[in-house]
Amino acid sequence: MSHPHLHQPRCLAGIVIYRPEFEALRGLVVSLSGDVATVAIYANSPISGEQQQALRKAASPAKLVILRPGLNRGLGAAYNALHQLAQADGNAFLLLLDQDSAPRPGMAGALMATYRRLAERGERPAAIGPQPVDLAGEKMQLPAAARQNGEKPLRASFVISSGSLIHLDAMAAIGGFRTDYFIDAIDIEWCLRAGAAGYSIWVDPTVPMPHRLGQGVIRLPLGLLLTDQPPRRLYTYVRNQLAMLRLQHVPVRHKAKFLLSLPVRLAVHLVHHRFSADCTVALVNGLRDGVLVRLGPPDRALIPFWRQGWRSRATTPRNTAAVPAALRQS
Repeated sequence: MSHPHLHQPRCLAGIVIYRPEFEALRGLVVSLSGDVATVAIYANSPISGEQQQALRKAASPAKLVILRPGLNRGLGAAYNALHQLAQADGNAFLLLLDQDSAPRPGMAGALMATYRRLAERGERPAAIGPQPVDLAGEKMQLPAAARQNGEKPLRASFVISSGSLIHLDAMAAIGGFRTDYFIDAIDIEWCLRAGAAGYSIWVDPTVPMPHRLGQGVIRLPLGLLLTDQPPRRLYTYVRNQLAMLRLQHVPVRHKAKFLLSLPVRLAVHLVHHRFSADCTVALVNGLRDGVLVRLGPPDRALIPFWRQGWRSRATTPRNTAAVPAALRQS
């Protein structure tokens, strides 16, 4: 019997991992194997030979590729490496995933079918995401999509990277993901850049995908939710969002919404973390480095600012960076 992925455009599913729970990773690979040509794992932590064999079996009939960067270069570099691999292997689509997502079998095929319908009606989709749901099955709110009901694809300003189906031709025109953000807001910046380039971002509400964000959620009055993150992630979130304020392709509405919400976010996280030293230092450093556009790995996140000095040369890095050529495949 032929497999579904043989009758549709080729798709590479790329999974970025860091110390995953192995059985969950194996289950994720199994769920993708039926309708993608290749499952590629970008391994920011070691995978043993025994685990590799188990994953190869789980991926069948799809091909399994493991990328071993040797050190953690961040999500932007991982996504760009997966894009390069997808392009070299003759795929039309790249499906991005992380180890905290649990797509149901057939998700890639469903999103590709949605892409085809949107393209046929004259849209220029760059990325299509599933409807993220929490572990209890409740829908997570998404910008410009949460207020709409029905089963038609919903246009959104951005989608979270995990679960997003990206058309490689669109990515060639838009450019790669920023490597200097390292983690956090990488997907937001890319989607906003896609919108400025004349492409569109979509969510398919008929395709749910269980996903766990951070360490859970912080529930606020009026039904508002904030993602609970450890201090290093609070640092990169604040830093990168502030750095985005300098970018011309980021809409004024997005900038204003972030600036208005920033004091509330800072206060909530400080209270939630009981004004811990790590949280306080991470937020102060995130504010400073975001204003100075001092990006890169979050090595300075937890170093008190008085040990770093406030003088720093602000830089404005390019949107993309070269994909490391030293990646080892297996």
